[in-house]
Amino acid sequence: MNLVETFGAKVGALSQTNPQRARALLTAGFRANGVKNKLTGRKASRSDGMLFQLVNRAMVDCLARPQQNVMVSLFVPCEMLHLQGLHPYSCEGFSSYLSGSMAEQPFLRQAEDTGIPNSLCSYHKVFLGAAQMGLMPKPRFILSTSLACDANALTFRHMAEFYQVPHFHLDVPFDPCPQAVDYVAGQLREMGAFLTRQTGLPVNEGELVRAVARSQRTMDLFRRGLEQRRGKQVLSDLTSELLRTAAFHFLLGLPEVEQYARQLLREITTAPPAQGKQILWIHTTPYWVAPLRQLFAQNPRVQIAACDMSYEGIHEADPTKPYEAMARRLVYSPINGPVTRRIQAGLDMARTVGADGAIWFCHWGCKRTLGGAQLGKKQFEEAGLPTLLLDGDSCDRGFGGEGQAATRVEAFLEVLEGKA
Repeated sequence: MNLVETFGAKVGALSQTNPQRARALLTAGFRANGVKNKLTGRKASRSDGMLFQLVNRAMVDCLARPQQNVMVSLFVPCEMLHLQGLHPYSCEGFSSYLSGSMAEQPFLRQAEDTGIPNSLCSYHKVFLGAAQMGLMPKPRFILSTSLACDANALTFRHMAEFYQVPHFHLDVPFDPCPQAVDYVAGQLREMGAFLTRQTGLPVNEGELVRAVARSQRTMDLFRRGLEQRRGKQVLSDLTSELLRTAAFHFLLGLPEVEQYARQLLREITTAPPAQGKQILWIHTTPYWVAPLRQLFAQNPRVQIAACDMSYEGIHEADPTKPYEAMARRLVYSPINGPVTRRIQAGLDMARTVGADGAIWFCHWGCKRTLGGAQLGKKQFEEAGLPTLLLDGDSCDRGFGGEGQAATRVEAFLEVLEGKA
């Protein structure tokens, strides 16, 4: 049993007897991981180092200062929360960190033992179990959206009832159109009034305009980087792809995230020519699968050129109308609406970054992603983009199949290399 496995087992065991001590241990472990990354992360690029530190700090804050916590689903716009000094923490992010600590299994079992179905997304099951066992900090209130997971409406309502805290839910219409933007913008204004009732602090409209403008600049920097990504060798890893999802969602709008995006653009601009294959990745990354992690880690042979969980938030919008700008991110996300929008966005991005192939990751429990996989593969390959459908779980080690997943990706990579 290695150090991380021992740590995870201790967190799980303590959660059953003394969740406060388990939370303190987890906080110390996350802090230590941040120090370790600073000291030993020499192989990582500067941008990946910045990314790791800002997301890790956010997770430490949610554990160490729970009185300022707001539980959010991944796609909730959080600029208003940042302005009020609150700590939005994505439950999906919290579950990912528990999985990274090899501590997720007791919480999965707890959720399933209390009647949560096995088919529910493991991200949801982990944080439901962690809440029931007392490890997850009680939030001041909860914010959620219907994007992009059908389970959100049930899970977060259940969490609000469990914690006995207020809950505000954003309903995102399925069909993207200007009227849908107006509808969601109105709800975001209501969310601002909800925040004021909960905190006693009014939303500063001028500061909100500046925060949303920062979000727009951040995503524009990322867009420019992707446009220059074709034919470039930008070495990274599966974990950084997952952390980028956090940065461009519940941390979007912070100055540190804009600084990160600017540094990433510099590195892409000055990167050498690519030597290996470039992959378009659809959905979350199973970063915990050791053979896959090793295959993608700083490897000139293969790199993920783009992941749709990061680029889905790139949209032109007028930051002087902050509520409409935030609403556009939700309504016009390619993950909203029919799966054909997600497929077309993937094809457009594959052309932009010069992808040699695509991996559509079928995360167990994500019905939208699983349901669209075969159609996505068909349309990608008809457009000349070889595609691998890869089954697995981004959060639950109990899913198994680690060796098989790596073997399938290796075989797919060999096919792409044979086409050269």
